[in-house]
Amino acid sequence: MDLAERIAAEHECAKLVQRYCVLVDDYRHEELVALWAPDGLWETWKGPLRGHAEMSAYLDAKAQTDTTIHMAHNIVIDVIDEDNASGVAIFTFHGTSRNDPKATLPRVVGRYFDRFVRTTDGWKFAHRRTDMTFRAG
Repeated sequence: MDLAERIAAEHECAKLVQRYCVLVDDYRHEELVALWAPDGLWETWKGPLRGHAEMSAYLDAKAQTDTTIHMAHNIVIDVIDEDNASGVAIFTFHGTSRNDPKATLPRVVGRYFDRFVRTTDGWKFAHRRTDMTFRAG
């Protein structure tokens, strides 16, 4: 893997981290689930989800009434080989009820720990684990 290929892989994986934030906040569940490989693992605060069907069921069961903003920053991607990469990112999560849209301090600050895999459809999450380092009240 040459330098240009490594940089392209890092860029594509970092875009997945950012795209996750946009899609989860917009409740665009079908697009969100498509960020994972078909057999991907997503460790949520309610437990692990394996594969697109479990992820879709989890997301479809969630209320869609809050206004949320997820922000990922300090994204570091390490390419392992031409088909695998890992990464870590710091995130902040802000959220309010749509019925009470006052600005809030971050409700959660934490880290995403990701493994990525290159598929025939491009780079996807193979595994995402979220560490909620700080939680408000």
